[in-house]
Amino acid sequence: MAVCFTLATACGSPPASHDAGGAASDSGSTSDAGSDAGITANADSGATGEPDSGLASDSGLAGPGDAGSIGDGGPAADAGSSASDAGSPGVDAGGSVDGGVSVDAGAFDAGAIGTALARLPNLVFCQPAADPWVHKSEMSPNTTRYQACAATCTDWAQCTKETTARNRAQIELAFVVDEDGHGNGFGGTLRYTKTGMRDHVVLFHKGGAGTEYVDDVLPEKVESAGGTYVEPKWVEEVDTKVGWFSRPFADSKLERNLYGVSQRPAAVFKWVYQHLATAPFSTAGCSGGSIATYYPRHWHGLDPILRYQLLSGGPVMSKIEAACGATEKNKGRCTQAPTIECTKTLDCGAQGGTCSPYEWKKFDIVMTAVRGTIDHLHSHETNGATDCADSNVQPAFDASDYNSPTHAIDSHNEHRIDFMVNIGATLADDYLNVLASGAAVYSDLTGQKTWTAQTSGIHCDSFKTDEAWNLLKAGAGL
Repeated sequence: MAVCFTLATACGSPPASHDAGGAASDSGSTSDAGSDAGITANADSGATGEPDSGLASDSGLAGPGDAGSIGDGGPAADAGSSASDAGSPGVDAGGSVDGGVSVDAGAFDAGAIGTALARLPNLVFCQPAADPWVHKSEMSPNTTRYQACAATCTDWAQCTKETTARNRAQIELAFVVDEDGHGNGFGGTLRYTKTGMRDHVVLFHKGGAGTEYVDDVLPEKVESAGGTYVEPKWVEEVDTKVGWFSRPFADSKLERNLYGVSQRPAAVFKWVYQHLATAPFSTAGCSGGSIATYYPRHWHGLDPILRYQLLSGGPVMSKIEAACGATEKNKGRCTQAPTIECTKTLDCGAQGGTCSPYEWKKFDIVMTAVRGTIDHLHSHETNGATDCADSNVQPAFDASDYNSPTHAIDSHNEHRIDFMVNIGATLADDYLNVLASGAAVYSDLTGQKTWTAQTSGIHCDSFKTDEAWNLLKAGAGL
């Protein structure tokens, strides 16, 4: 079962489908609980997690009638209008609401989005080959990996390669995020449906390091509904194994923190908006995939190009020092009342569930890998120290926090964002202590949002339920 809590929609009901003036969206990321749960470990950091750590489990999944949601709704919601709200603030979504999906009431600011896109790196496309990249590395103070195209195309369309997935024709493009203006950066492969509707695009992102494609469940549903699936799969170097989290190399213009590397998936968003989607699109991801799909809108000004977002088990990395255990000891968030910060379950009240700490689970293979990824990403500033693994205070981590004063943030989402978590089981979000990170982000958002806490299943299992598809289908207008 799941706790149902809402301000804007009926309990257990997804938002109604609504095509905002023809604006379509892509959304939906399906994820395997095994690889999505474990952000792979950096070999230099002493973290030992592997992508598939035995977490995949279909047992005890919530059915379509099991899942309810906490919702901070649109502009019609008033503060504390539900007794279940547990202190959620009132919300002004800044626009009208039709069927529970927010529509931006203001004019699309082409100048603002143009400025935001111009700040992001571009993608360079590689000519198809068995291995289309030149693989590069540097030591400073430990190994980081990056790539360049072995041969490029003057027009991206010249670099396409046709393949199949789910018995449907797909287009693949090998690319590199141009981080230094000379074609060097982190690479991957972009795959999308050859013939899907381009005004209903759904961008998926795998969890962990993003070095695999998501499983076929939700992409199949999106394509069967006529939508376009699109997804990046990042290069997996054999030693570092951190994918898009790989620390930027010396000449990269990206900062060596989460803000910096989040420009990599943001660059993919940019290309999808400019060359594939004909309307605002949707996104979905679990665990590391929720980080990759959420932060482009949070930090990089891309909220206006999105229609809807589905986040499961995250965003995991939002309060880095607290998650590493260096600060805010014993603090956390209530599993079924995410706006309440707690130090003990008693703080959550009768309907708020239990208090789940910010500090990531210690001595767990999955979270050891996550800690190792943080240490790898910041190792230039920390001289290779294992401060996250060792729970040491490290000021460099602050620049990666979702509310760091170092960077401007956008806390008002002009599209609906649905959060899904699994609670109550071994390897669920509250067991791994990743729930509080997502709850902190949820609490600060001022637009339309819902929080669904499924009381069965493990980390990322929420994306395997019928409710995930119902939310995605409605939000993306499929």
